[in-house]
Amino acid sequence: MISDLASLPGRRRTIALMVRQDLKTLYRRYRLGFVWTLGEPFLLAMLMWAVFSFIFAGGRGIGLQPFIVFLITGIYPFTWLSQTIRKSPRAFIRFGDVLESSPLSPVTWPLRMVLVGMFEFITSIPIILVFIFVGGAGLTWGTALFPVAMAMQFLLCLGFATFQAGLALRWPDIEVFASVMTRAFFWGSPILWSQKNFPEWMVPYLYLNPFHGVLDFYRAAVWPEVLTSWTNYALSFGVILIILVTGLVLLFGRGVNIRRTV
Repeated sequence: MISDLASLPGRRRTIALMVRQDLKTLYRRYRLGFVWTLGEPFLLAMLMWAVFSFIFAGGRGIGLQPFIVFLITGIYPFTWLSQTIRKSPRAFIRFGDVLESSPLSPVTWPLRMVLVGMFEFITSIPIILVFIFVGGAGLTWGTALFPVAMAMQFLLCLGFATFQAGLALRWPDIEVFASVMTRAFFWGSPILWSQKNFPEWMVPYLYLNPFHGVLDFYRAAVWPEVLTSWTNYALSFGVILIILVTGLVLLFGRGVNIRRTV
């Protein structure tokens, strides 16, 4: 496992080529292509903003304004996570013919899916910035935590991708579980709510959901006051590492069987 992971930097050009190929294939299937990739979470955020602004008092219970910026900074990162969760069960199945003759490490296939989602998230950052400045929010010193949030989310997505890709080789119906997990992360993460809605004693337990800590670091760019105790973020990071290590162990534990299975 260690040697396979160590070989990835040397394969970075190959992986970059694979990611570009995936992006070309993805955008070629849709006429609006790249625009739709960014537009779908944007439209979702606008719909939720309209509903919660005019029906549920504009999200004032959250305590962070403007509410549309709060939504945008939650939905675009969630889109990256949800795409990873939904697509990773087919990471090996969709490339079965290539796997039979490929010398690449098994982790390459889930990794390329995570990198595609990361690229799409990076291209959404200008949209996030437009909403921040148009909404009159502005950036703070917490912007320094934005790259940390991206690194944490990358590890989280890679953990889920390897874990689900490995499980799907034995239990293909894991795809059904993936859709359930996507909904669980949407409602169980502070996308539509804030930890301010919970009693203080319960807040540390919320960070057992590692995506909670990730979203806090993203939003600290606008609202540093969302940051809580660093022990909470250590807990979230610890859960991320557990998911990642479990996924890698599962993947490499089955590595010798992957080509025969697909």
